[in-house]
Amino acid sequence: MIRHNRHAGIRHCHNSMGGALIAALLLVAISTIMGATILFATSTDLQISGNFRRAMATFYAAEAGIAETAIRLGGSSLSNSGYLSDPSPILQANWSAYVLSYPDWKSQDDMEYSGLFTNYFPLSGNLINTAVLPNSVQTTLPYWTKIRHKTEYDAERAGHSSLTPHYQDGDGNTATHSINNRGNVVFYGFALGSGLTPTAFTSANPTLYSPVEIIISQGQVEGATSLIQVEVAHPSGPPLLAPVYANSQVVFAGGTAVVEGFDDCGLLPGGRPPVWLGPAGALEGTATFTGNPPMPQVGMDGLDLVKALDSLKRGAQVISEDLVSVNLGAPGNPALLYAEPLSGIFSRRLAVQNLNGYGILLVTGNLNIAAPFHWEGLIIVSGQVTFDGGIGTSVIQGALLADQVQILNGEVRMTLNTCPIASSLRVLPVATLNWQQLL
Repeated sequence: MIRHNRHAGIRHCHNSMGGALIAALLLVAISTIMGATILFATSTDLQISGNFRRAMATFYAAEAGIAETAIRLGGSSLSNSGYLSDPSPILQANWSAYVLSYPDWKSQDDMEYSGLFTNYFPLSGNLINTAVLPNSVQTTLPYWTKIRHKTEYDAERAGHSSLTPHYQDGDGNTATHSINNRGNVVFYGFALGSGLTPTAFTSANPTLYSPVEIIISQGQVEGATSLIQVEVAHPSGPPLLAPVYANSQVVFAGGTAVVEGFDDCGLLPGGRPPVWLGPAGALEGTATFTGNPPMPQVGMDGLDLVKALDSLKRGAQVISEDLVSVNLGAPGNPALLYAEPLSGIFSRRLAVQNLNGYGILLVTGNLNIAAPFHWEGLIIVSGQVTFDGGIGTSVIQGALLADQVQILNGEVRMTLNTCPIASSLRVLPVATLNWQQLL
C-alpha cells in the first residue's frame, strides 16, 4: 500500500516557485545591467559626439581667425580696408596686434599676454589703437588672434642654436636672448643676397625682405578651446642677381642702352653686376655698364622663372589684352599684374606702350615693350622681352628677369632699385611657412 507524503509535495512546489523567483530576479538584474550598459554607452557616445562637435567647431573658428589675419596682412592701407601691419618705419621687435571677433575679450584670455608688447587692436585708419574693441570682419565665429614679428628669442624657444640653426644668423651677434631682449627680427628671403633658395635670416642692415610673422589664433565654443599657431611671410620672389637677368641670351642690337648695377635704394650696399646670365647664357652687342663687378657675369645656376611666376601670381590682376597708354599702381599701392598666355601669330606675347607702372608685372610668354615706358618694381617674363619701337625712353627702376632680352632700337635705361621691389613684395598675399596646433 502506497502512502502519499502531502508535505513533501508542498515542499516541492515551494522549491519550484522559489527557483522561478530567483530566475526572474536574475533576469531582471541582467536586464537592468544590460539596460544601464546600453544607456551608459549611448550617453558616452553622445558625449563623445558632442565633444567632437565642439572640438571641430573651435578648430574651424581658430582656422577662420588665421585666415582673416593672413588676408589682412596682404595688400596695403590703400587697397585693403582691414589692413594691419607694424606702423613703425623700423620694425619693432615688441610689436603685437590683436584681432577680436567678440567684445568680452580680456587680456587674461591670452596666456602669453605681456605689457612689454605694443598690444594694438588695429582699426581702419588707426593701426595703433590700444582700446580693446572687436575689430574683426566676423561676428558669428568666436575667435581672437594675436600677431607679432618672429624674433631671435622666438627661434631660440623653438630650439634654435648654433648646432641646430633655425635661421641664418647674419647680424653678427650669437648671444642668447630673453623676453626683455628679444634680439633682431627674423626675415624671410635671401640673406646677404646669397643662394637661390629663400630662408629665414637676421641682418645687421636694412633688408628688402619682409619679416616672418607669428599668428596665434584661439577659437572657443561652449567651453571647448582650440589654439593654432602659424608662421607666415610675404613671398621673397627670385633672388636679385642683377638689374637684368636672362637664362639664355641678352642682345644689344640697336639704339642705346645703359644698365646700372648699383642699388639706388641702398638695401644692397655692394651692388650687383649689370647683367647676370644663366649657365648657358650668351651676350651679344654692347651697352654702357656699371656695377659690382662692372661687367656682365655668367652664373653656375639658372633661375626657374616659371616657378617664380607661379609663386607670385596668387592674387594678381589678370591681364588679357595689350596695355597701351595706361597708368598702373602707385607708390604705397603697387600693382600686381599677371598676363595670361595670349594668342599671337607666331607666339604668345603681351605688347605694352606708353605705360607708366609701379609694382610687379608677371608675363607667361613674351613681352614686347615700345617707348615711352616707365616701370618701378619687378618684371618677370618666362619668354623673351623685346624693346622695339615707339618714341622716347624705356626705363626700368628695379629689375628685369626673363629667358631672353633683346634691345633692337630706342633708348633703354635699366637701374637696380630695391625700394619699389621691397614695397611691392610686402603687399603680396602671405604664404604659410609653418603650422602647428597647440591645443
